Amino acid sequence: MRHLTPAFALGALQRGKQIEQFLGAIETDGRPGLRWIALSPSRTGVTIYLSEVEDVGTDTFLDITEFPPLDPNEETWGREVAVLPTPEEALHQAEYELAADPQRWVNDGVVCDEYQDFRAARRSNP
Repeated sequence: MRHLTPAFALGALQRGKQIEQFLGAIETDGRPGLRWIALSPSRTGVTIYLSEVEDVGTDTFLDITEFPPLDPNEETWGREVAVLPTPEEALHQAEYELAADPQRWVNDGVVCDEYQDFRAARRSNP
């Protein structure tokens, strides 16, 4: 099972593990892109990172963490949206303000598999 239940997502954050979610396609200034978020716990709280990257994926290059940002002035690994004191608050903000689905969180590194599924679905439903 790839997706974490809400309780497992919370548990991962409480254990200091990062979780991620693929949010889908976007378009910026006519350029196709992708959005994904990461919740990263630390001693000071849980940081929410939002990445908006160019969709430069191929059948053999699926690592969206390596895709260039849509905005050349942004950091290469996402924009810090907020730092929340607790995992519960970070999940709440990600779900209510960034439209994250509480049933679609994945462990660190699995967001690339989500992108691969997105590409496959897009090919089969042009």
